[in-house]
Amino acid sequence: MKKYYLFLFAIIVASYSQATVRTVSSNPSTIGQFSTIQAAIDASADSDTVYVYGSPNVYAGFDIVDKRITVIGPGWAPDKNLPLSAIVNGVNIRNSPAGGSPDGSELHGLIFVSTATLSRNAVTGDFGVNNIRIIRCQFNLNIEFQLAASGFLFEGCLFYHYLNFSSSTYQNFLFQNNMFFFNTGAVSFMVNSLTNSVNVRFDHNLFYSNNNSGGSTIALFSSNCRFLTLTNNIFNQVNAGLNLSFSTFSNNITNNITLNSANAISNATPWAVNSNVDGGGNIANTSPAMADQAIINGNNGSPLLNFTIASGPANNSGSDGKDLGLLFDAVGSLNWTNSRNSRLPRIFSMNITTPTVTPGGNLSVTVEARKSN
Repeated sequence: MKKYYLFLFAIIVASYSQATVRTVSSNPSTIGQFSTIQAAIDASADSDTVYVYGSPNVYAGFDIVDKRITVIGPGWAPDKNLPLSAIVNGVNIRNSPAGGSPDGSELHGLIFVSTATLSRNAVTGDFGVNNIRIIRCQFNLNIEFQLAASGFLFEGCLFYHYLNFSSSTYQNFLFQNNMFFFNTGAVSFMVNSLTNSVNVRFDHNLFYSNNNSGGSTIALFSSNCRFLTLTNNIFNQVNAGLNLSFSTFSNNITNNITLNSANAISNATPWAVNSNVDGGGNIANTSPAMADQAIINGNNGSPLLNFTIASGPANNSGSDGKDLGLLFDAVGSLNWTNSRNSRLPRIFSMNITTPTVTPGGNLSVTVEARKSN
């Protein structure tokens, strides 16, 4: 029965990726071709896919250096029976002059519990990576960019720690439909040193903290971030103006910000300070009226809360006519309800409907598969 399950799942994976698929499992009760992600990557060729099964054990970290690889896990909170996730001890992506390139690689549905270095400077001659897609992943620790990089997409992700950039140039970055949660006991900012930015956009994200008094100490940016575009975001109990300059805000909302500090204007209206630009449609220090707004204000960092907006100032107030904050599109991949799962079709449940089978008889199995595109 276990072999049947894995065979069926491999068919689903192969049909999704249309490339050679290698499976990885660190769970003795689930059979994979490899027990480590790195071994599967080493055995793969350019454009192959590595599927990582959910496991109660933490996977060792891995490097992608000389080939374009897609690594897919089940999601950061998979909605299925036996909802095991793929927890990984870090990742390094490098573009080395030794030959080959990781450009075009993708990471889906993984939880990283150690540092993720997405443009690493490991040896002399390394250079920045390009065109990397990070889809529906969770980052419990920091993300490092040590070299210049271009063409990054972060979509449907959870960020519980900071993103650290170097003095290099970063261009064509899109952060879309992500949740950034500030645990003030762990971090005091979420984006650091994004100084040389070209076409870097934060669109339809939710930024919030566990400090329900707001205030200037809950800073989204640190160390002189510049030249960003921020559209359709919710900044709940977060100061988006401190340490950010020459950036354009359009159709954003701030909420629950303390106004009795020296940085009152920066706290509530980040588009009015530091040579930032008010692109219109911004709303200052007003509740966006998410369905679970009271819980969100009360120090809860769960990504499974109800962030939908039925009415109020954030309803249909985006530059695209959609609600501010996280997206809940009825079709397509941009629906936060689906972001907990990988975009790969999954087996939700499998049940044997014939409890006893006579010799030579038939075994009936009911399999329910779902997808979260």
